[in-house]
Amino acid sequence: MTAARPGGGFLRWTTQDWAVNAGYLDSRLVLLWFRAAQWAARNWGLPGRVFAAVYSLVTSLFVGVELPPGLEVGPRLRLYHPHGIVLNPGVRLGADCVLRQHVTIGNVVRRDGTEKGVASAGDGVEFGAGCVVVGGLHVGSHARVGALSLVLRDVPEWGVAVGNPATVVRVDDPGASAA
Repeated sequence: MTAARPGGGFLRWTTQDWAVNAGYLDSRLVLLWFRAAQWAARNWGLPGRVFAAVYSLVTSLFVGVELPPGLEVGPRLRLYHPHGIVLNPGVRLGADCVLRQHVTIGNVVRRDGTEKGVASAGDGVEFGAGCVVVGGLHVGSHARVGALSLVLRDVPEWGVAVGNPATVVRVDDPGASAA
């Protein structure tokens, strides 16, 4: 998994995000502001944290997207229809992931208030519209989560998970896509 914190590569990461979201101006602008808030919070001290707080407030209340600046997301994140997307600050996503509208990725909190863990994903994972991925689980690289699925268990690399609760219906052969 190549989820990392963009440091000095701010311009490189934003141009990569911009390139993979061609044709989606709203996605490009949300990601540009997200990467700027990440960079500012990590490099500008108090003014950067204030900028990140304003970003979080505006995107949450007016855009309907919660991509916290503390989130670890690899390069080339794709947002198709960036509305209703909610990611917990502890989520880690690898490179080349796809988030569609109304995706929720986060944690599970027990009745006693303790956290059960936060979900993570490898590289090249696609999350279908309206899916929910919660708990201390990992979605393996190149996996696909179907629309409206509720993922409560790990999904293996190249796995396809669908349903509520989601089950892995198949594991694709990575060699077949190269043929």
